[in-house]
Amino acid sequence: MLKVMVVDDDYLVRQGFIRIMPWSRFGLEVVCEASNGIEALELLAGTQVDLLITDLAMPVMTGIELMKQVKEKYPHIFMVVLTFHHDFELIRDALRLGALDYITKIELEGDQMEAILQRIVNRIGEQQLPDKEQYIKLGKDWSRIAWISDKEKYAELLEQTAAMRMSAAQLKQMFDAALEEWSKYFDRHMIGLDEQKKPQSWEEWKGWLEQARQRLQGDTGDQPYSEEVVNSIMKAVDYVKEELKDNIQLPDIARKVGMSRSYFSKCFRDIIGSTFQDYIRDLRIERAKALLEQTNRSISWIALQSGYPNERYFSKVFRQSTGMQPRDYRKSAGKVTNRPQ
Repeated sequence: MLKVMVVDDDYLVRQGFIRIMPWSRFGLEVVCEASNGIEALELLAGTQVDLLITDLAMPVMTGIELMKQVKEKYPHIFMVVLTFHHDFELIRDALRLGALDYITKIELEGDQMEAILQRIVNRIGEQQLPDKEQYIKLGKDWSRIAWISDKEKYAELLEQTAAMRMSAAQLKQMFDAALEEWSKYFDRHMIGLDEQKKPQSWEEWKGWLEQARQRLQGDTGDQPYSEEVVNSIMKAVDYVKEELKDNIQLPDIARKVGMSRSYFSKCFRDIIGSTFQDYIRDLRIERAKALLEQTNRSISWIALQSGYPNERYFSKVFRQSTGMQPRDYRKSAGKVTNRPQ
């Protein structure tokens, strides 16, 4: 059910509109109502809303000003105007702000309620799902950690995310996946996400991201290194993750981020808290453990996917890190070993 807020300063009009519309027939549910823009914003701060239907000419705060603030703070919310037929200038301004549609109050006098809601639901359906490729790419960009130290990258990702107008569920799915990647680099307590009360709206996610960024910058900022050096090390971490299956060599990564081998090695250890080789080993073992738990593929295939071309050497490193052979680990994780798939 899409959750709806109705805003109109005329109590009788507002109540009549809420009562006569066949909301549930179109997968809609009115969860709150307000008499002006200020009241609406106060309710939005604590209520999940997918669709805002608002009058334009209201005291205290106009519908246009309300729409401007909703567009900035809650870009995932769809907006529809409820107005008189002669408010053409205001309607034009509302459409420029991204209103999906407008309902003239004269329409409500006729038997057009179902047609109105069907039209709105259809237009929401056309815009509700973000482009799949853009969604995947954005998720990957958030999963990398360059945004923590790179101000321009951070601003770019914020702008792209707001423009996609994702639902609360889509935002949660994307950031849950990113969180799994961030936890490979930082302790979860440093990320600071309350599992019991995750953000719902984009406004809440944006506030949490800013706090997480400051916290994580503190985690990497204890050493006397410039922002440029920290940013280079973060880029190196992203390179490592992208090339984990390949033969990663420290000099190659150092060259990619424009640092000498020895200085890169020292900075990496100080900022990340692990030597370059230990860091790669730990990442590869974590990937191997995930593949052992999630697939029935052969040990040699898992070794290759984890960056170890030699199964014997992979098994040796895996046992040193976990105290178990790969096959034993798979059995302990409850994954039955079958023929390679």
